[in-house]
Formats: sequence, C-alpha cells, structure tokens
Amino acid sequence: MRFIMVASLKGGVGKTTTAVGLARALHRSGKATGILDLDYRTPNVPIAMDNQVAQMDHIFEGDVLIPPVIGGIKVMSMAYIWPEWKCVQVSDEQAMEDVEHILKPGVVGWGDLDWLVVDTPPTSTGVVEIGLRAPGLVGAVIVTHASRVSRMDVLRTFDLFRETGVPIISLVCNQTGLHDLQESDIQELGVQFGIPSFISIPHSKEALELVPFYDRIANAVQELTPVVLKVKQPEDIIWQKLLQMSAALSGKRSS
Repeated sequence: MRFIMVASLKGGVGKTTTAVGLARALHRSGKATGILDLDYRTPNVPIAMDNQVAQMDHIFEGDVLIPPVIGGIKVMSMAYIWPEWKCVQVSDEQAMEDVEHILKPGVVGWGDLDWLVVDTPPTSTGVVEIGLRAPGLVGAVIVTHASRVSRMDVLRTFDLFRETGVPIISLVCNQTGLHDLQESDIQELGVQFGIPSFISIPHSKEALELVPFYDRIANAVQELTPVVLKVKQPEDIIWQKLLQMSAALSGKRSS
C-alpha cells in the first residue's frame, strides 16, 4: 500500500475536496483505494464522501478498526468516533500521539489497498509531520488558491517539505478565477521549485465538470515523477528571490 498525502499549511483551499476527488479518481482507474482523514478537530471527509452527517460507532474485528466503504472506497476518520458537532478539546501532543497510532500497520484494517489518500489538517504542523513519517508515503499533492496569502503559505509548505525530504508530486491551484492572482502566478512557483505537475482546477458548482481535473491528479500520482526539494542554502538564488517576494508581500523579510 502506497500513501499519498494531500497537504497545505493554508486552510480553506480545498484539501478535503481534492483528497476525495483524488481517491475517487484512483478508484475509477481500477485501483483499490482508501482515504484517511487526519483532521482531528474538524473531520469532514465522510460528509464530503456521501453528503450525509457521519454517525457511526467503532467497528472492530478483534483489535483492528475496520473502515466503512463509501462508493467502493475505504474511509477512516475521527468523525466516526466523535459526534459530528463536537470540537475535540485535546492538546496537539495528544492529537499527534493518536495520529501516530492510527498510522501504524495493523491498527486499521485497510486490507490489500493500492493507494491510501491522506487528508491533512491545515495549520497543525505536528500532525502533518507525523503523517510525513508514515510507512509507505511516496509523496504529496500540495493544494492552494491563486491568492497572495495562499502563495505565501505555499512557500511555507514547500519549506516544510524541503526540511522533511518528502517528495512533491503535484501542485494544485484550486478554484481559479475567484481570487486576486492568476493561476500563472502559482504555476511560476511550481516551475521555480521543479514540481513536475501543475494542475489548475476552475471554480464550478457542478461536480461532474471537475472529474477530468481529478483524473489528471490521479494520473500524476500514478506516473510517480516526484521531486525532493533541496535544502535551502544562503547562496541559493531561487531562495533569495523568494525572500524578496516575501518582503514584497509582507513588508518585511522572512526569517
């Protein structure tokens, strides 16, 4: 089983929607697919999968937690454990311990999967970093909007992946046409960092119109041509340009 992480340090860019779309696309391609919702406080994957409030008790076979199947995809989420209205009041340390546990082989009965798509919370870098250490993780899909704020958080996300050495497979610019930048502004970042795949998803209320874009993400994942970002060096020309961009966007230089 190979893991694909859908990530961004920016909230509200559509990570869950992208993760669900990617899982469905992999399933359509004939791959045995699961999706794991690591968002501890606002887990929405089950709702995104079937448009219904998640109301399900623990299901165990011995000590193994059995994921329900929605549309042919195995789904595991904290939404199955906590009531849908509850904001879980736990420390980041406890959340990290729980996420580390659920990622251990044998805890969840995934069976013989080809792909497991992992949806991550936005700003909880501790939980994300636990996910980055998951066995079988082959790379990540980074999701953003075409906005000034999102562009800055893309740089922060790249920095996290640069330091951890996890490959990036694709950069996804979601809901283009709604924000203050052009998709080309985000694509340029992908080119600068050598990300092999850039996919722009237009804003649409019609789910079927977006299916081909998620298929493109699935194709990029299955082609597996990820890039490992180099650790930044003081003389790194691209990094110096990004510092200048940071100064232009925020009014001060990044540390």
